[in-house]
This record gives sequence, C-alpha cells and structure tokens, in this order.
Amino acid sequence: MNSRNLQSYRYRLYARKSTDTEDKQVQLLDDQVSFMKATAKRENVRILGEPLRESKSAKRPEARPVFSELLQEIENGKIDGIICWKLDRLSRNPTDSGRIQQLLQDGKLKHILTAEKSYFPEDNAIVFSVEAGMSNQYIRELSSNTRRGMLSKVEKGNKPGVPPVGYLNDRLEKIIIADPDRFYAMRLLWDKMLTGTYSMAQLVHVADKELHLTTPVRGKTGGGPIAYSSICALFKNPFYCGKISFKGTLYPGNHPAMITDEEFERVQQIIDPTHTTRPKDKTYNFQLRNLFRCGECGFAITAEQKRKTIKSTGEQKEYVYYHCTGKNKTMKCSQPTKHVNEDLLIEQIKDKLNKFTIDPDFYKLAIEALAQEEDEVVEKFQDKSARHEKLIEKAQNSINNLRRMRYSGEADDDSWFYAEMSTLEDKLEELQNQRNKDEYKARDWRAKADEVFTFARYAKEDFDSGDLEKKRTVVVKLGEVLTIKDRTIQFTPNKYFIPLEQMNERQNNAQEMVRTNDLQIKTPAFQHGSLSWLRGLDSNQRPSG
Repeated sequence: MNSRNLQSYRYRLYARKSTDTEDKQVQLLDDQVSFMKATAKRENVRILGEPLRESKSAKRPEARPVFSELLQEIENGKIDGIICWKLDRLSRNPTDSGRIQQLLQDGKLKHILTAEKSYFPEDNAIVFSVEAGMSNQYIRELSSNTRRGMLSKVEKGNKPGVPPVGYLNDRLEKIIIADPDRFYAMRLLWDKMLTGTYSMAQLVHVADKELHLTTPVRGKTGGGPIAYSSICALFKNPFYCGKISFKGTLYPGNHPAMITDEEFERVQQIIDPTHTTRPKDKTYNFQLRNLFRCGECGFAITAEQKRKTIKSTGEQKEYVYYHCTGKNKTMKCSQPTKHVNEDLLIEQIKDKLNKFTIDPDFYKLAIEALAQEEDEVVEKFQDKSARHEKLIEKAQNSINNLRRMRYSGEADDDSWFYAEMSTLEDKLEELQNQRNKDEYKARDWRAKADEVFTFARYAKEDFDSGDLEKKRTVVVKLGEVLTIKDRTIQFTPNKYFIPLEQMNERQNNAQEMVRTNDLQIKTPAFQHGSLSWLRGLDSNQRPSG
C-alpha cells in the first residue's frame, strides 16, 4: 500500500452499527474506531477531523445523514479516501454501493481502506460489485429469515417483541404472562372504558392518578405514566382479547386474555361509532375543506352543512358554511362565530384568479418566446460554465502546488500551511457551489416559466370545472399560508404570480401588445412583461429593477 504514496491522501474515518441500542451489536462503534485508527497509524495515513459515527441500518438508501455528508465531502474534493471496518459498514444496498463504485471509477474517491483489504479506482470493478452484492444479499437473507422466524412464532401463539402494558415476557419459559403489578389495574381501566361515560383524557387521568399505572421499566426506559397516545392505542389492540395481529392478520395467542371478544368490539364502537359494517349516511365532499387555516388563531377552518326551509314555498335549501373550529386554548379567537358561505369564498377565489389569468393568445406568444429565450440562456450558461471550470481548475492547481511544496519541504511551517490550505479549499468549495447554483438556475427557469404560464392559462378553467380534485389543486397552488379572517380569504401569492398581477393591472397595454404582429414578442416590453422576471426576482419576491 505504501508504494502508492497514501500519505498524500486525506481520509475520513467512518464507523457504523445497525441499531441505536448499546447491547445489540457485536462490533461497537468504539471498537471500530480504535481498530481503524491503529490501521491508519500503521499505514501512516492522515485522518481529517473527528471520526464519523452513525447508528443506522444501511439496508435502505439515503437513510443515513452522516454517510450522505461523507459522500458530499468526496464530491466536493475535500477528502480522498475512507477508512472503515469492512465494506459492509459503508453499504448494504445497491444504490449506495453504486454511488461509492461510481466515485471510485471517477477518481474522486481514491482509496477505501478496511481491516481486510484496500479498494482503488483501477481495481477490478467486478470484484467490488461481487463483494457489495454479498453484503446486500446478506441483509436480504437476514430480513427474510427474521420475518419467517417471527411468523413461525406468531403461528405458535407467541408475540414477537415487547408485549403491551399489562403483560410481561417470561425469559425462562419464553412465553408471555400477566404482569402481576399491572394486569388487574389495566382490567379496571377497560371496565371504565366499557361504561362509555369517560373521555380519553379522563381515562389518562384515571390511569395516572387513581390506578397509578406506569410503563414497565426496561433498561434505561420506562417507569413513567402512560402517555395519551399510548392509552388510545392500547384500546385498539386486539392483544387484550387474546389475539395477536401480524401483517394485517389475527392469530390466536397463548397469553391470558384480559377481555372478551364482545367487550373489545363494544369498545371499538365507543371509540368510533362507524366501526360497524353499517353503511354510512351521506358523505359530504366539501370543496374547500382542509385548505384554509384561521387567520387569527391559526387553527383549522371547518365546514358544515345547514338546511333552511323557505316558508313561502316549503322548499328546503342547503348551504355550506366555513368557520374557525375555535379549539385554540391559549387565546380567545373571535372567528368561530363568523360563518362564511361557501359561495362567497368561491367568488373570492375567482376574483383572485382573474388577477393571475392570461388569455390564450398571450399564452401562445409566451410559450414561443420561451423557446427563443431558452437558446440564449443555454448559450450564456455554457460561457459562464466554461469560466467557472477555469476558475475551479485554477483553484485545484493551487491546492496541488501547495501540497507539493509541503512534500518537498518548502512549506514546513504547519500553521501557515494549514491556514493557506483551509483558505484555498474554502475558495474551491465556494466556486463549486456557485457553479452548481448557476447550473440549477439554467435548468430550472424554463420549467418554472412553463408551470407559471400554464397555471395562468388554465387555472380559471380548471376551477370552473366540475372536477373537485382540480378545484382543490388550483386553490393549493394559488399561494402560501391560505387563511380566512373576517369572512375574507388571505394568502401570500406565489412569488412568480406577482408580475402577472402587475401585468393585468396594465391590461390595456398587454392586450394591445398581443393583438399586434408577432414581432412584438422580441420587444423589450414583452420580455419585461412575460419572461425576464422569472430570473430577476429579488429577495422580497418582487421583480428587480
């Protein structure tokens, strides 16, 4: 290994275990770190920063923030190599394995050092793929064997894992038994629930203050009162009537039942009267339900249907009203009494949409202009990208020259060397980020422009259609923080719609523009009115200039 001049590489040490518990891992993080530090010292390689530690499974891609941070440092050119216990510490899934192998082949990752072997860019890619595949297959077989073992246990009447409050695992007999300290107290709690006169909040109070029920102590957890959410969950758990739920199927259990099947069903009906198989009464599809919040207290706006009989004709009419739920206990809200008719809200939405609507002729011209301007944007970006690449290459050369000075002994002042290296690396990172940002802007502006103009062209038609889902989609896209206060809709418009609203205020000029010949597409007035603002909004979401 030393013949490859590994001393010139910058390494990060990465340690991982699959769980966040301290007693369920053979090779703990501290052991991995200690061993790999010794390996790094033996190979005389340099480790940057503190060791990266992570207690996450590698079975799923993009589920490990520390690992993602590690790959980002490699992408940004901050490190050259990784030191880890084994290859399977880095990945057990094809996606992450592919990312690592691609970094190796691209030369961005120059070395992976493990306890058993090393991996370099020029190594046989088939060997790496086979070893990564073995890690993935191991976790798949482990998962399959675990599921098969759990199913076998359930079919025999035993629940895998920890039983709910009121039961304990008998570690000697390998069965579930009644908890002598909590079983009968839990039965009393079920009895109170069966009366149908207690709310869930009252039952939480009874469990804590009257029955003194606490969660079982397991290691460093437990011993406290049962949480509200846990009380809600236990009353829906069929385990208490002698059954075990596994993968959506109920199996008979060997544990002692606390309640009967009839009692369990009765409690489900108390919790949710619609639990039975009876068909529901009429279902109301309120057009604007769950789309708005109260503009005063921030709580939900609810909808309700009212019926009114016309005395002169005896005809019954139905009306839908919206109002604040008034459930904010920290402040007195005045909005719950201010009901607003759904028809009035719909008229307000239509009025808002009129401000952001463009006619078909303008839409056609805008799309044509987008195609023309896209060519100009691509050409400008290519020039800008070439300048970025030259600056990045220059910064990388400066870093390489500084390292050569260090290796040759010309830069033997440690404080100066590391300060200079830090400055150059920060500059390189800034240039790379700016390049990526400009690249994103160049790609994103056309998609954003298409989306804005398409919304402005078709939103009013979609809202006027009979399709409930289209109506709701239009309202959601209309703006941010949709609220109702004093029977009036309020919201922050999408920043890209603001210029459209300003254009519609100058409607006469805009209409005259789209009625004249197509050459006006190229005029500065059209560019200013339709396109240039998409890439020229300031931080206050207004067109700059």
